[in-house]
Amino acid sequence: MVVAGLGFGGVLNVVAAQQSVDQLVAEANKSIAAAEAAVEEARAAIESGKQGLAMIPADSPAMEEIAEMLKAVKENWVVAVSALDGAKSSASKIPSASSPEIAKDYKLLTTVNAGVALSGAKVVQTGILYVDAVANNKAEALGIIKVAMQDSLEAASQVQFNYERVKKFIAEKYSK
Repeated sequence: MVVAGLGFGGVLNVVAAQQSVDQLVAEANKSIAAAEAAVEEARAAIESGKQGLAMIPADSPAMEEIAEMLKAVKENWVVAVSALDGAKSSASKIPSASSPEIAKDYKLLTTVNAGVALSGAKVVQTGILYVDAVANNKAEALGIIKVAMQDSLEAASQVQFNYERVKKFIAEKYSK
C-alpha cells in the first residue's frame, strides 16, 4: 500500500512538472506572438516608408533629420529581428530543460528578448512616421513625432539595458 502511494505521488509530480513546462511554453509563446506582431507592423511600416521617402525631394530641408531617423530605424530593425530570433531560440529550449528552474530561466530570456524586439519595432514604426509626415507635408506633426521618437529610443535603451542585466544574472547563476 505504501509503495503504491509513493508510485502514485511520483506520477503526480511528473504531471505537475509537465503542466508547469506547458504553462511556461504558453507564456513564452504569448511574448513571442506580441513581438512578432510588432516586428511585422514594423516591416509593413518600412515598406510604406520606402514609398514616402521616394516622394521627398533630395534637397528637402528635412533630409538631415530624415537621415538621422533612418539611421535609428535601421539600427533598431536589426536589434528587433535579432531579439525575436533570440526569443524563439530560448523558447524552443524550455521543453527540454533539465530542471524546472532552467526552464523558467529560458522563459525569462524569451520574455526579455521579446521585449527588446517589441521596443525596437516601436522605434522603427515611430521613425517611419516621421518620414511619412515629411512626405505628406504634415509639418505640424513633426515636433510631436520627434518627441515620440526620443521617448521610443529611451525606452528601447532601457529595455536593452534590462535584457543585458537579466542575461548577465542568468549567466552568473550557472557559472558557479
